Amino acid sequence: METTLIPSRMMRFALVNFKVSFHFFFFALLVTHLSAVAQPKVNLSQLKAKFPNDEMAYLNRSEKVAIEVVNGELQIDVFHQEDRVFLDKRASVFADERIYFSEAFQEIKDLDAVSYIPEKSGYNRTPVTDIKTERPSPGGGIFFDDMQVKKFTFPGAKEGGIGTVSYTERVKSPYMLSGFVFGNYVPVINSEFSVSFPASVKVSYKTYGDTKGIVFAKTAQNGKTVYTWKAQNLKASPLETESLSLRHYVPQVFLFIESYTANGQTKEVLGDVQKLFNYYKSLVKDLNKQPSSQLKALTDSLTRGKSEVEKIRSVYYWVQDHVKYIAFEEGLGGFIPRQANDVCQKRYGDCKDMASLTSSMLNLAGIPSHLVWIGTRDIPYKYAENPSMSVDNHMIAAVKLQGKWQFLDATDDRIDFGLPTSHIQGKEALIMTSEDKYEIVPVPVVPANQNTKVDSMILSIDGKTLKGNGTLTFEGLWKTSLKSAVQYRSEPQRDEYYKNVLSRGSNKCALLKNVVTGLQDRDVPVRLQYAFSVPDYVQEAAGELFINPHLTRPWADKRQEESRKNDWKHEFTHIEDMVTVLPIPKGYTVTNLPTNASFSHPDFGFKLSYEQKNDQIVVRSQWTLNSLLVKKSSFPEWNKMVAALNEAYSEVISLKKG
Repeated sequence: METTLIPSRMMRFALVNFKVSFHFFFFALLVTHLSAVAQPKVNLSQLKAKFPNDEMAYLNRSEKVAIEVVNGELQIDVFHQEDRVFLDKRASVFADERIYFSEAFQEIKDLDAVSYIPEKSGYNRTPVTDIKTERPSPGGGIFFDDMQVKKFTFPGAKEGGIGTVSYTERVKSPYMLSGFVFGNYVPVINSEFSVSFPASVKVSYKTYGDTKGIVFAKTAQNGKTVYTWKAQNLKASPLETESLSLRHYVPQVFLFIESYTANGQTKEVLGDVQKLFNYYKSLVKDLNKQPSSQLKALTDSLTRGKSEVEKIRSVYYWVQDHVKYIAFEEGLGGFIPRQANDVCQKRYGDCKDMASLTSSMLNLAGIPSHLVWIGTRDIPYKYAENPSMSVDNHMIAAVKLQGKWQFLDATDDRIDFGLPTSHIQGKEALIMTSEDKYEIVPVPVVPANQNTKVDSMILSIDGKTLKGNGTLTFEGLWKTSLKSAVQYRSEPQRDEYYKNVLSRGSNKCALLKNVVTGLQDRDVPVRLQYAFSVPDYVQEAAGELFINPHLTRPWADKRQEESRKNDWKHEFTHIEDMVTVLPIPKGYTVTNLPTNASFSHPDFGFKLSYEQKNDQIVVRSQWTLNSLLVKKSSFPEWNKMVAALNEAYSEVISLKKG
């Protein structure tokens, strides 16, 4: 239930850059480079035996980076070569190829693709002739930029077939050079990454993840230094739901052009956090130097006579409510925030534009506010690990209030002031505290006791029908998640959603009333007041009534299979509380009250308790998740908890007449 973050050019570049430098590997076989032979030699039966559950494998994947100084300027070319083999009849799924690029930062040339179609006598070599260059469809009509995609399909793709592609990528800015990712969701057999550079260019690198299977060599070639990384037999990474992105799990190499010398002058580029900050501050050096009279007047009208906290809230909520997320981005316009005056006047922008407007208005109101670069949770790196433009993909604003940083992400109009959006929890924020200084600050993970879902019900028995009235209350990020779920639904779709949320007891449950409050409000909970009826829920035998008090059963079906490979990701920690009150019908006594049950683990747990108080039974239930990530190593304990829960859920209350 993660809040959807609309990607800015910053995010799209990070994803595309990752994609362009990213494909897949596995067990080593003797495979000749296909571009050099007319008839490839591939033992299909051996490959299928190696990869019985895979539909495709990469035979070879290589990227060779060549850095030169030409006419006083850096020239960066990356030669890409990929050879894939289709392992079963579902080959068409992997026959489509997409190469994304930005004209402002990349040029794709010398693109060559060939299909090797298996026949009785060998392979029919069939060049790809239909290569289209298009602009990707904008997401929901709200994102427009200069990104392009080269599209083609390997003809005749079938089991045993091979597709090869090679091209040169001219990287137009040294700040856009990234690196290489060793791994993906299908196996790759041989993989190689290299970079060559002259003495006038200083290149460094960092590695991320477990690189013990990566062989590194440093050599000299034609007066240049060459770094080479080779890998074989990298297993396919599992593609599983509710998982961290692949980048959290696979080995990677990051390249940095630290500096280069041309015409007797040395220019610094990247290599550490200070250099990255220097580049970022160069992009915003002319931002918001002359606020317009209209912007000043608007800010004054929103903040006049208010306290510091009230001023921040007023500005933050105004930007959330009045600036629509639409991005028109080209070249560095995808990384440079627009002037606050323009964003305010046009009433649209992306993350960096909203950050620009929010910080400018707060500064006008006398509240020191700062621009922040930050990566979302799909990006695993800290700034010291990868001080490049691949480490972050988002911009927000921040203020320091009573000694603590408050992070203001106006792209999410459903979140209350004081809460970080779910997709940046736990991430490092690079805060520009002045024109020359920065701080790196971890964004807090919202504690479970702030993200609560509380359900209070009073039940009654009418024959075999169980009736109830209740109030369901959402706060914190759970409230944000609910708002996100219903925001763009039609009324009938909302009604169906609420019906599912409020279903109790069985699929026979009828929702008799639902009144929603707080959905359009800030800083107050969202409440659903409801009434329901469940026919045939109360069982009767020999004058005794049997009622299962667990009308909802959180986590009952959340057992984690032993075959799962990845940790289990959650969007926010939380506590779910339920209090169920069952008045004892006149003339009945309690003959069975279930035994209290509980399970405790540092990251998760539950408590169920039953109590008879005077003429009513009170059932209290609580489920707690204290971590954004349930580790695979904790799955045995998690499953033990689920088993205990399901056993407790089967317990019933019994009442006897007389």
